[in-house]
Amino acid sequence: MSIFNKIKAKFSLALGILFFGISFLFGFQVSGESFDANFKISSWTATKSGSVITSEGIVGEGYGKVYLTHTFSSNNPEGSSGDFVGQARTINKDGEMRFASLQGIWERDGTIVTMYTLDGVTNGVMNYAKGKVDLFAGTLSFEVFPID
Repeated sequence: MSIFNKIKAKFSLALGILFFGISFLFGFQVSGESFDANFKISSWTATKSGSVITSEGIVGEGYGKVYLTHTFSSNNPEGSSGDFVGQARTINKDGEMRFASLQGIWERDGTIVTMYTLDGVTNGVMNYAKGKVDLFAGTLSFEVFPID
């Protein structure tokens, strides 16, 4: 292999790594219609393997009163990141009730937990949400994006 071909191969490899890195950083962009969902923590239970947080709030988009339960597991001794599973129950003023499964990942910085969640509702609606939990204030706030 000539020196020119070696340089060309290394340049191509470096360029490929650069483009892969950029696409990895910016590849997942959430856009489109969204709505806010805000909750107040009603309980926080510590377990040997993590924490269970329950919360409730009124959410627009036809959901009505929403009750959440998230079970958090940590993937490190500092408790600064991990995954979660959960359930949601909603009931609107017309008495329509929905159920949802919740799952995602989280990371903590001080008193703030950032959550990334994918949720499936029994009526077929799927949502992606990014949220902040303020463990000191006892609040959760999400920006919710319906998935088409």
